Amino acid sequence: MTLLDDLRGWWTKEQTNWTLVQVAPPPGPAPEDALPPSSPVRLGKAYLTVRMRSMAIGASRKGWNLFHAALHSQMTLDLRDGSTAVIQTVLAPDFLRELDPKRLQNVLHIDRTIFGPAPYSGGPLAVSMGVLAVKHADLATPFLNILEELGTAAGVAFIGAATPFIGPIRKGVELLTGTADATSLEIALVRELNPPTSGWYALVRLPGGSVKPEELSVVPDNFELRRHGKPLPGVPYLVYSVDATSTRPDWAKIPELKAAYKDFTGQVVKNKRQEADEAVKVFSRVARICPELLAVHAEDVVSAVKAEYRRAFEEDGDGKFSVSAPTKGPAGPAPGLDRLQVRFRAP
Repeated sequence: MTLLDDLRGWWTKEQTNWTLVQVAPPPGPAPEDALPPSSPVRLGKAYLTVRMRSMAIGASRKGWNLFHAALHSQMTLDLRDGSTAVIQTVLAPDFLRELDPKRLQNVLHIDRTIFGPAPYSGGPLAVSMGVLAVKHADLATPFLNILEELGTAAGVAFIGAATPFIGPIRKGVELLTGTADATSLEIALVRELNPPTSGWYALVRLPGGSVKPEELSVVPDNFELRRHGKPLPGVPYLVYSVDATSTRPDWAKIPELKAAYKDFTGQVVKNKRQEADEAVKVFSRVARICPELLAVHAEDVVSAVKAEYRRAFEEDGDGKFSVSAPTKGPAGPAPGLDRLQVRFRAP
């Protein structure tokens, strides 16, 4: 049985003891292009980002004197090329290590991205999260270190880069949770958001229907969850957010685009117009099938690279990319994809 099976089983059995509600986001700046809270995300119109904001955990139900806590998450989302993005993370920072049930913090401020940004192309965003309590032992700490390093190396934004790490992370978590007397699943959530809706959410260990969204609030500085303005001592919870934005600031770091643009600039620097012309065509194909961008933004990037080509090699009178037209040599493209001047349209 996999951890995901455990999460589903736990959620099926325990969900009546928990309440998942949308809460008002705390006061503070938000991206200018972000959808307002409670906005359903429309197909092809936004990039999704999921952030774990905070959590509170109680003493392990196993009754251990000392334990570690780790947050494991898996997000899946269909992409426009027919593939599926699968992003796994393991968060086990120092402040989740060697927890003493007698001196637990009331709230653990995390504020880490666990998925995205990824373009929304329709279908559900499948969310699986679990907070694991791991009995303190000599091998537990280095094992958690390795899992967190794998998750960091995989990243949460670029699907292609993360894919090779899916198997090792999944296997590592399953090995960690394979011994019943050494691990305990403390908090879990398994949901399909279809369509995803922007906003902040709280999973609270309170019976379903016993709490109303307007009773809950989030403190701005550490994202502590409160009820009627007061702390919730002894009540475990998770707070996370689903953000939807119309732009993707890290687009220039997409590995496939970086590689194709590097080939283009290399040909321009060598003053090889025919090869540069072919490199533009290759870049255009790569961008248009890239699942990491919305289709409209892929076209915007293609247009910008074609403009770089025209600047580097003078057009002929018809404005065509004629390789036979005389050239005075390259004017020089942008030194890196992040310096490329792209005018992104609203999706």
